[in-house]
Amino acid sequence: MRVYVEAYGCAQNMGEAEELRDVALAEGHELTTGPEGADLGILVTCAVIGSTEERMVERWRALTRSVPHTIVTGCMVPLRQGRLTDGSGGATHLLPLRAQHELPGLLRTLERSRPGTGEGRGGAPVRRPPVDPMSMEPLPMLGGPSPVRTTVHRELVLAQGCTSHCSYCFSRLARGPLCSTPLEELRERAQAALRSGVVELRLSSLDTSCWGSERPPGGPRLPELVRELSGLPSDHDYRLRVGMMSPQSLEAIAPAYLSALARLPRLFRFLHLPVQSGSDRVLEGMRRGYSVGSFRRLVDTARELVPDLTLSTDVIVGFPVEEREDHEATLRLLEEVQPEVLNVTRFSPRPMTPAARLRPLLTRTVKERSREITALRLRVARARMERWVGRELPAVVTEHGPEGTSVGRLPNYLPLVLPERRPLGSWTRVAIHGARSTYLLGEALEPPGRAPATA
Repeated sequence: MRVYVEAYGCAQNMGEAEELRDVALAEGHELTTGPEGADLGILVTCAVIGSTEERMVERWRALTRSVPHTIVTGCMVPLRQGRLTDGSGGATHLLPLRAQHELPGLLRTLERSRPGTGEGRGGAPVRRPPVDPMSMEPLPMLGGPSPVRTTVHRELVLAQGCTSHCSYCFSRLARGPLCSTPLEELRERAQAALRSGVVELRLSSLDTSCWGSERPPGGPRLPELVRELSGLPSDHDYRLRVGMMSPQSLEAIAPAYLSALARLPRLFRFLHLPVQSGSDRVLEGMRRGYSVGSFRRLVDTARELVPDLTLSTDVIVGFPVEEREDHEATLRLLEEVQPEVLNVTRFSPRPMTPAARLRPLLTRTVKERSREITALRLRVARARMERWVGRELPAVVTEHGPEGTSVGRLPNYLPLVLPERRPLGSWTRVAIHGARSTYLLGEALEPPGRAPATA
């Protein structure tokens, strides 16, 4: 069969989509870069906010009109599958999040049902030569094709679910309690990715810092995992980027993990630690499980141990119990911690969550507060970026941008735009001469093809 995969939302969804593509290839199917001419479309859905769910329904309906069969997985399947009933097109098959390992059997069933193949016609399923996954086009993400996804990085999904109980979160309901992927399996996946030429291994899940915490005490946790994955044999240099973690689960492993962050040269010096609000009262309403003070202590410790750390954090604007003074407390906190990256999301009530029962704030109030935080985000980020102008550092090229440009990642994961095409996965020393709010500008100091630079 010709199979098309489309994925939206978080890094974990992107990683699961890559695994589904690998399964299709291993089963001998052909991957396509669009739904035109495909026999099957696989849609990995996100439903983190209401507008995203509406987009997912639109994409599902469009796929059912384009392909004979559609497989839908992701966060909509366990809780919102009732919305996937009127595609007015091809057949839809639901694949639960924790049943994605059943994809091979489903593919074989669909193969046999095709005209001219399978048991009903006395023929054997068609098997085409497998396609090299490293040659495939990027997976589309929410809002259009991703400018970031390349063939030189790979998502490693660490777990299903998490240990948090946030009152607004749809994802924790969809994915359920924590179930960590065993270290041995993650090592095998990472090693396979390195053999294929990957230079950036991205560790992703709802909360990376709770990995392994549901198992008996004494077992491996995130510090042991990153030490294991940073020491894999490889014929080329590579880096690990650890994804989002919650402050309350990081606290339990903070000394060991932050020490690893400071000492392991193959670990990008990057910390994604969502705070969501600068008000303890709002955090309590969100059931986040930590205080503003504990978040500040983690950030202060991390920056003390890793002075060149890139801090990424998230804020939810307009949570129903948020008053003006709570919003101002968030603004003050952001001014104090000065994150290099700030993701701003307006609160969206999601079905079946406790926060959905709360009375929402006025739309105009939420928009006004969102604009204020966005303005602060741009100003703070620009100032943080400008601190790097005039420095020379190593960078690994991870993507090609528009108009012949390339994008490299510094040791702390800040993106730097180079004015020429550089080989993907190549290392070079760069001179930084400019800054924007979301990236740096620079030039390569070495010709293409040089041996990997050392950090």
